Amino acid sequence: MAELWSDCITSELGRVESVMDKVTDSDNPELKEMVRYVLANHGKRIRSSICILSYYMCGGTDPTRAINVGSALELIHNASLIHDDINDRGEMRRGAKALYREYSLGKSIVAGDYMFALGFRLLGSNSNELVDYVVEAAASMGSGEFSQKDYERKFSVGEKEYMDIISGKTARLIECAAKCGAFLVAEDLDSVEHAGTFAFKIGQAFQIIDDILDVTGDPRSTGKRVGTDIVEGKPTLPTIYGMEDSTYGSRIREIFENDHISNDEITEALELIQKTNSIQRCFDKARSIVDEAVVELNHFKDSIYKNAMRALANFIVLRDR
Repeated sequence: MAELWSDCITSELGRVESVMDKVTDSDNPELKEMVRYVLANHGKRIRSSICILSYYMCGGTDPTRAINVGSALELIHNASLIHDDINDRGEMRRGAKALYREYSLGKSIVAGDYMFALGFRLLGSNSNELVDYVVEAAASMGSGEFSQKDYERKFSVGEKEYMDIISGKTARLIECAAKCGAFLVAEDLDSVEHAGTFAFKIGQAFQIIDDILDVTGDPRSTGKRVGTDIVEGKPTLPTIYGMEDSTYGSRIREIFENDHISNDEITEALELIQKTNSIQRCFDKARSIVDEAVVELNHFKDSIYKNAMRALANFIVLRDR
């Protein structure tokens, strides 16, 4: 069996879980329970992984600070997901109920704020210099989500606007993770920038694949029902490309603009999008971006960590969840 991209940092990712478990300990039993609920229902820890791999790829040997910074980024990321689910009225997150659905709206907002605070405190205790990177990324996340709300159910949104949205809401924090890992050890800012550009691009590709899976994915793998983005009126790339189709585009657009979409219309829109060349165009776009990203790795010496970064980039466009 081929090695997974994360095999070379299995021990470090275990330490990430331990760090997050320690720093989220609370005297309030319910708050502690809510935070653990979010962290237990975790994804692939992409941000902490990229931080650690970037650190090693740039020549680091003691990953303690990279592990702590990666843990901080995971806390900040998961805090943002709590608020995203509330904002989008999301029902499920990674196969489990969204936090505010399992507990309460008010307490979930507070839990998200609490995790943001813990993340920034952990970050500052390891490197004050990195705080600017993370503040900039967090601001971009908010701006991207805000822009997405502005564009809801607007068929005039094109590829450029979509790329701007996902650059802010997804790619900037992934870029930040790589920059942080590199900054901790790199002797030149060129390395920080090359690592960051690589991560930014795979972050864009990651979101494109996520949006494809909202159309074609298996809920048993993705942990959420398909068509969620259409229900919420989010202008994702599969829908944007689908609305451009000369045969089915007008009907897809009609459904997308409907504020009171029915389950039958959701199913119809998903089927119509898959009848167009939209999904293949999205895959081609993601693959092209990943190919551009991998070029950035030429700046670094060969190592198992550089190979892992390349494998991670390929995993992102091949994943099914």
